[in-house]
Amino acid sequence: MNRILIVLLVIFGSGQTLSFAEEPIRILFIGNSYTYRNHMPRMFMKIAKANGKHVEVNWCVKGKTSFYRHSLRKKVYRAIQWKKWDYVVLQGSSRDMLKDSAIYYKKTLPGLNKIVNSIKQRNPNTKLVFFMTWAYKKGYPKYGYSNTHYKMIRRISAKYKALAFDFDALLTPVGLVFEKLYFKHHIKTLYKPDNSHPSKLGSYAAACSFYSIIFKERVSHTPQAYLKIKKHNVIESLVWKYTKSQ
Repeated sequence: MNRILIVLLVIFGSGQTLSFAEEPIRILFIGNSYTYRNHMPRMFMKIAKANGKHVEVNWCVKGKTSFYRHSLRKKVYRAIQWKKWDYVVLQGSSRDMLKDSAIYYKKTLPGLNKIVNSIKQRNPNTKLVFFMTWAYKKGYPKYGYSNTHYKMIRRISAKYKALAFDFDALLTPVGLVFEKLYFKHHIKTLYKPDNSHPSKLGSYAAACSFYSIIFKERVSHTPQAYLKIKKHNVIESLVWKYTKSQ
């Protein structure tokens, strides 16, 4: 006992302080190729760390996967159970939001409810974050209500806003950010040549959007790894402009 007291006196007497390891903010991304292209969750993690945030970021992703198909994947539930997540980001297919009411209410919503119930059973305090996806550059011609970019993003944004309200979730409006960057600020390099998937700049815009929504501040320090991305500083500023009111 005396020995412990002596050690403590030596430590505090020398001006040193005892510090205890702070628990990281744990964030899980569940999504498809819009999430994993260009390693977007890793981009988000590097942005967070460069801006002084202590985070642990993981992801469970599979290409061409809707909310309903995510709900059938055993890996999704293993990922949910793996940690006590502070935030879980949910991203389905852009076409999830274009389906007719019968399919939406028969498959999309029940599948999403199944995932959310699993998340809340693991940790009732987990905050859900919906990843509002973007419209295809030229819209989706299969339906008259989505055959232009403008029509498609209106449909997607309305559905994601409703989901965020119904599930008491945060909403990261990446799709609306893309629209502003592309049409208002004429940043034309957000898409890959397929007019659907994000370029590296597009993924960086998405990662910055998640940072702004989760931490409620703009990206002030660009990670060293992304300094060579053209217009990265413009993206950081504009993303904050269009997300700070969320």
